[in-house]
Amino acid sequence: MVIKTKFVGIRFTEEEVEWLQAVAPNGNVSGYIRDTVLRLSKSDRKLVNMDDKLVELGQDMRQVSDILADLERKVSGKPAAAGETGSQEPGGIPEELVGMVLETLLMMRSFCPPQERKMAQADVEQTGLPVWRKANLRNR
Repeated sequence: MVIKTKFVGIRFTEEEVEWLQAVAPNGNVSGYIRDTVLRLSKSDRKLVNMDDKLVELGQDMRQVSDILADLERKVSGKPAAAGETGSQEPGGIPEELVGMVLETLLMMRSFCPPQERKMAQADVEQTGLPVWRKANLRNR
């Protein structure tokens, strides 16, 4: 494996050099600068990724809000206002909402240890509601 390197020159004042030599572990100024810059760069990339995910989450939240508003209109019998999004189909729960709820529940179940899932299912049974199992879907 061949690794090519490139030299980049940076100018420092004498005071800056003295400070860098004092804070650099084992006096390795170039290693200290490289590690510090790359570590900050990695943090910056993480922040940009987090910001992108927050933007996506905001968009998803707006879509969910539109779907829930659509469902509320259907339940209350109010007509949709012009320009509003959502499925706009008459009556019933929008398919987008059903799919989203199922996807969310499946993801939550995948993160949940079996013992906690059994406790939650016991709580559901105590309310008198049926417990959801994959096998139930195959019998439909």
